[in-house]
Amino acid sequence: MRAVVLNSSGQPEPAEVSEPVGAEVLRVLACGLCGSDVEKIGRAPGGSVLGHEVVAEADGKRVALVHHEPCGECERCRAGHESTCEEFGTATIQPGGFAERVAALGGWVDLPDDVDDALGSYTEPLACVLRGAERVPPGEVLVLGGGFVGRLFAAVLARRGDTVYVRDADPARSGPEPAGAVRTVVVCAPNSGADALAAVEPGGTVLVFADAGGLDGGELYRREITITGSRSATRRHMEEAVALLPELELPEPLVLPLERFDEGLAAYRNRAVLKVVFRP
Repeated sequence: MRAVVLNSSGQPEPAEVSEPVGAEVLRVLACGLCGSDVEKIGRAPGGSVLGHEVVAEADGKRVALVHHEPCGECERCRAGHESTCEEFGTATIQPGGFAERVAALGGWVDLPDDVDDALGSYTEPLACVLRGAERVPPGEVLVLGGGFVGRLFAAVLARRGDTVYVRDADPARSGPEPAGAVRTVVVCAPNSGADALAAVEPGGTVLVFADAGGLDGGELYRREITITGSRSATRRHMEEAVALLPELELPEPLVLPLERFDEGLAAYRNRAVLKVVFRP
């Protein structure tokens, strides 16, 4: 079958790969390009097929695939840290979403009829944001990073009643600035730890949703800043995301056939678009 595969240098190229095996082999309808996919290019082993924001066809229905599954029973899972479960690291979409078909080892959630394939691929990233938003205290929130995930955070937090500001290196992706320090900062842009500490008020919270880089321990100590992290999503958050998708005002994706992967990747890297979705 057709897929986009990382070559021996870790660069993506079209290739023919073996059909996936498993009890649930599904036809892929759409797969979103995630920033984590882009980070793996040049780093992941040759032969890898990336892509985990997958919409597929199962039993005549359109579904969003679950990317990882925790055990649900260990101490970490019971404490709400499912993404640190030892079973969570196993990818449940094989070989990856940038292919014609995948084995869905972790199941899925059904998509409603009013959510099209491209928008349905937002389910997984929105689920990740919903899980992270649970750790954000209500009030004034500054989101560092105005890309796709930052926009999702802004939409989710504004919907629940928070006052949300977005700051990005690109003025076109930024909004109004807060008048002063804010209660919470959400880090969606890499290496923004210093900016986060400069913007949060004493006793405030910084949610690390991207690699924040160095954080000044002295600042944390003197100003009693709470640092919390959030990574990935659970099935519950996937179900919540599917229900919420039609209610949010979200950026339109650039939708391309899988054969134009290089074009979509370039558009993403050049910040010409917020989101790229590929159709096999």
